[in-house]
Amino acid sequence: MRKTYLITIFSLAFVTATQAQVSNDALVRVYGKILKAQDSTPVVGNILYEKLPYYDDMGMASAKEDGSFEIQLVQGETYNFSVTKGGFHKYTQEQKVTGNQEFNIYIEEDIIELRKLENLIFARGSDQISPSSYSELNELAIWLNQNSSIIIQLEGHTDFAGNPDANMRLSEARVIAVQEYLIDQKVKKSRIFTKAFGGSQPVTQERTDEAKALNRRVEVRVIRR
Repeated sequence: MRKTYLITIFSLAFVTATQAQVSNDALVRVYGKILKAQDSTPVVGNILYEKLPYYDDMGMASAKEDGSFEIQLVQGETYNFSVTKGGFHKYTQEQKVTGNQEFNIYIEEDIIELRKLENLIFARGSDQISPSSYSELNELAIWLNQNSSIIIQLEGHTDFAGNPDANMRLSEARVIAVQEYLIDQKVKKSRIFTKAFGGSQPVTQERTDEAKALNRRVEVRVIRR
């Protein structure tokens, strides 16, 4: 009977010691904000945290309207933090938790760009590219070759004077000419889409020569980074 009593006392002591060890794993407060990298405006999103290397402590924390979040984590451990949000590049970072600490997360917005080829010149009524345009097109090709994940769409526009069908054909021929030039500069064709608008999307409705020149353009739209 006494042996049973001693075993019971030992078992209780072991459980109590184990619980004490667990409670001695100091939890500290990690707090901060999710912010847009471009301008530090707040972002509402979810943060996945995982304790390394065994992922034996993990969970999800949500940021409030002002981007702020707060998590209780084990002091002295290293965690992997990740944020996945539509319209932004995926964020992931390892961080050692040394104590109560502020930890701001900056995520980069996936900006879809649209820009005009300012120095692109064609022969009048033609899809023949002027040699004076080569420098700008070469710069575009270099940028694309240095950023191999980017996919673009070349969008061709004419002014709205004249026959709409002829304008559509001309705008299509011009964007194809630009596409072929970029392909000659080693940019893969699968990364260059084309779209023709003719004179259906003018930037100005004026009929001066200057206005017509503004409406005749090829624009580069980044459709995927």
